[in-house]
Formats: sequence, C-alpha cells, structure tokens
Amino acid sequence: MSTDDQFQYNLVPAAEISQRVSRLQRRLQEGPMDGALILDPLNMYYYTGTMQQGVFFVPRSGEPVFLVRRSFERAERETPLKRVLPLTGFSQLQTTLADLGLQTSILGVAETTLSVSLFKTLAKAFPKGTFKDISALLGMIRAKKSDYEVGLIREAGARHEMVYDAIPSMLREGMTEWELGAEIHKKMMALGYTGIMRLAAFGGEMFMGIVSFGESGNYPTAGVGPGGLIGLSPAFPLAGGTKKLKRGEPIFVDTGFGYEGYFTDKTRVFSLGAPPAAALDAHKVCLDIQEAVRSRLKPGVIPSRIYEEVYNEFVRPRGFEKHFMGFGSNQVPFLGHGIGLAIDEFPVIAAKVHTPLEANMIIAVEPKKGLEGIGLVGVENTFLVTDEGGENLTPGSDELTIV
Repeated sequence: MSTDDQFQYNLVPAAEISQRVSRLQRRLQEGPMDGALILDPLNMYYYTGTMQQGVFFVPRSGEPVFLVRRSFERAERETPLKRVLPLTGFSQLQTTLADLGLQTSILGVAETTLSVSLFKTLAKAFPKGTFKDISALLGMIRAKKSDYEVGLIREAGARHEMVYDAIPSMLREGMTEWELGAEIHKKMMALGYTGIMRLAAFGGEMFMGIVSFGESGNYPTAGVGPGGLIGLSPAFPLAGGTKKLKRGEPIFVDTGFGYEGYFTDKTRVFSLGAPPAAALDAHKVCLDIQEAVRSRLKPGVIPSRIYEEVYNEFVRPRGFEKHFMGFGSNQVPFLGHGIGLAIDEFPVIAAKVHTPLEANMIIAVEPKKGLEGIGLVGVENTFLVTDEGGENLTPGSDELTIV
C-alpha cells in the first residue's frame, strides 16, 4: 500500500518488478544488445510499477536505472526500484548512463510505440548508438503472466460478470445504443473499472467497447476486431450510436474490464423478445467453435495449428466462413488474442503465429458471425492456458439471452 495514509492504493510488489526485469535481462543476454530503453507508459508500468515521464534503462546485467522527468516524487513513492534519478532532458541520457558504468552502443527500443520525433531525439542523444526493435520481445515476455497478474485478471473477470448480469435489467425498447452504453459504463465504474482500455499497438487507447443493436453490428469499422458500430459521429466511432432498440434484434455488447491495470475481454448477445432463428443457430455454432478453441489452449500447442484445425473441423464443413469473424470488410484473420495490461497482446490464435503456448498465458477467444439484415452474434471469453485447456476467467452464461 502507499506509505501516505491519505492516499492509499495498491502498489506492484517488489518481487514482481524484480522478476520481470530478470526475465528481460535473460533475453537481452541472448543477443548483442547492451541494454533496453523503456519509454512507453505501458511497458514503463510493467517494469517499474509506476507510469511516469522518463526512461527506464535495463542493462544486460546488473542493476537497472530509472531516469524520471516527471514526476520524480511520485516515482520514488510507487516504484520498488533502488536506482531512481532525476532527468532534466534527453541530452543527459548517454552521459548519465556512462557515469554509472553502463554500455550503450547497441540499445533495444520498442519501435511500435516510438514516435518518429522521439526516435530522432534518441538518435541525437546517442550519436554513435545502434537501435534494435524489441517490440516483439517485450510482448512475448508480458504474454506469460505471473500468479500475481492472473489473480488481478481473475478479479477483473469476477467484476465483469457482475456488469453483464445487470444488463438485462437495463434494456428497454426505444433506448439508444449510447444510452445503454452509458448505463453499462456507469455500472463498470461503480465496480472499480479503470475507465479506458489500453492497446499495445502504437500505444493506443479505447473507450469502453462496443454496443450495437441489429445491423449496427455489421457497420464498417477501422477497429481491430470483428465487431462493427457507428458511434455518435465520425469523430467518435466508439461505445454506441443513436440507433434505437427494436424488439427481436441482437444486442451485441463487447467490453473490456480493467482492474489494477489488467483487463478481461467479454462479449454477450441479448435480445428483447425472440430474435430470428438464424441468429440463434449462428450463435450456437459460435459456441461450438469457442469450445473447440478452449479445449486446445494447452502449453506447447501451436496457435496456427489451433486456427487451422478449428477452421477445417468446425468452420468450413458448416459453410460458416462468409461473414465469420466480422461482416464483409470487418472480417479479421484470427480467433483470439492475448490480453493483459493491453487488450491486444501476444499471442494471437491465427494462421501465421507458430510460437507454442505456455502455461499462464491469457487469451480472449471471440468467434463471431455477421448476419445480413440481422446483425452480429457470437461470444467472447478470456481464458487462462492450463494443462486441461482454457480456464474461463469471464464466467456467466454464453447463450444468447432473451429478455
């Protein structure tokens, strides 16, 4: 807990930070890099336990150094790291690290979260340095969760269940997607939801998720998932729009729940009164596909093999490919994705991912089907990889709920 009784909140245990840094150093020692520069907020939090402006330098061996621009005071309160120093500007970086006896000839950086302007600043700070992209390396390290992280995600799942249990009582004919989204968001916040969802790609963020009625679920989207939505305007294609709820149409709700920085991802479908039979039939197929993936989420299993087996055994034989995993241009080439501090983590259940699964990886599985003239159905749950297959961390009925 915080040492100041006036401002109490949970801190990341020192043992967690130490273990994470050690894992990164072991991977750095496999190559020629002298160390890694951690700059983006998500990895900064993962490795230091705080989210400040600055640079965290992890040498290939020895004690790391946390150089903080703002807030140095808060960093000292929140991180268990011992070597925390103030940083007034990036021009000091090389000299400061050299004075500490640290080599900086070859440096690892996460290019996917590094702006061009910041990279130019780093290049100027290390004029003789060489930079290597470690985005994938950092993602693979975060993919395997500790028991501490699993506990936080499990708690997120328990609170997520309470949100979805409350949705049937929120539904009323004529309400807009945005109104339902607002009620869901209020419930989430009351349960300790941290307000936004983080994306690993380009350091992005997302608001709440998707609420779509009927064919809104098939509306074109730039999002990385199969769910479509319109939103309030082109400037905010998120959460839901002004479409009013009609009886018998699918109510598609896809949200992430953040607890202590960690997320679960969950989708359920509801309907006021009976939906078309085609919606119920397609939803049941999606449940079969989810179970086929879940049963294969075991250590050592290859994601690309899961993808191909499930498509060959459950999708193609049923003629289910059209509009599966998104309607039209919304279709995505995966069945699930890693999740943790970000919604879109490694690994992905996709044809080109050949790195074996490991115990304590956490994967959101989301088989979904777009139906022309009807909308989007399907399910999403967050699973822990175990020897017995995926353990569901987002419990609750998967059935299409008729209210």
